Amino acid sequence: MDKTFFFFYISTAILILTIIVICISPIINNVGVKEEGINFTFSSWRTNNCKFLSDKINSDEIGPEILHNLQKMKNLCYRKKAMYDLEYASLFIDVVLGFLCAYLSLLHCFHLGTKFIRKTGMIGVIGGTIGFIITLVCICYNGYIFNNDIAFGEVDFAQLKIISGIEKLFSNGATHKCIEGKYFTPDFNDKDDYSKYIKYKDLGKKQYNYNSEFYGNYYVDQTSSCKTTAINCTINCNYLYASPPKNTFQNKNLYDRWMATLIMNIFIDICFVGVIILGVLLFKDKENSNYLQTDSSDEK
Repeated sequence: MDKTFFFFYISTAILILTIIVICISPIINNVGVKEEGINFTFSSWRTNNCKFLSDKINSDEIGPEILHNLQKMKNLCYRKKAMYDLEYASLFIDVVLGFLCAYLSLLHCFHLGTKFIRKTGMIGVIGGTIGFIITLVCICYNGYIFNNDIAFGEVDFAQLKIISGIEKLFSNGATHKCIEGKYFTPDFNDKDDYSKYIKYKDLGKKQYNYNSEFYGNYYVDQTSSCKTTAINCTINCNYLYASPPKNTFQNKNLYDRWMATLIMNIFIDICFVGVIILGVLLFKDKENSNYLQTDSSDEK
């Protein structure tokens, strides 16, 4: 099959995948989560005043005891702003490049604009390289925040601390587990900062969404005495349940959208590699070069 057809198919794939991402992206669609203690939307990432934190770090009034935490807050703030801006920029560029390459290659498929086919190849190389780089950077930011940052963690600029969202639970929805006569929380082996809070990658787990089984665990008579906080296991409960389970799928919805966006962006980036390769082949196509030389001779 002709290279121009492959160029058209891959460019069209970029355009279609980008439109899908626009429809599902949690940032573009400003997907929010509202439940007890949480009122989260992505639009807040755009307006964060990260410069304020930078100025605080460089000021003499900040002591060394909070400098490390302030640095973490600054990095978190800049990461979120960068991801927010990159998402919009990459999708805009991907739509424009996908449409432009698809349109030009479609013309060439019908033997129109053949004189400009080498220029189309050059557009594919340059545009594909730009699209690949900015989409890759977006994927890296997206993936890093998804895997490493605290879910719904926001910077409190007044108190200079990170306000976190959801505390970790065991897989059955319990807050404490009896181990050798004492109760422990899920993060008892984790010494990282803010280790008691979940990350965005955990939002899809069943204990952070509605699950009918957890309602049974929580409300049956035999666990009624376990809905408390205790120091040791004297009340003979293997697990403690501090609050009722989640009754919505908001966290799962955000998780699914985020994962789908990441996967789609990876496919878009792979397609850009194809656009670059085919752009080089179109630019070096000897048949098209011969056609152009013959065409120029006929015109003389």
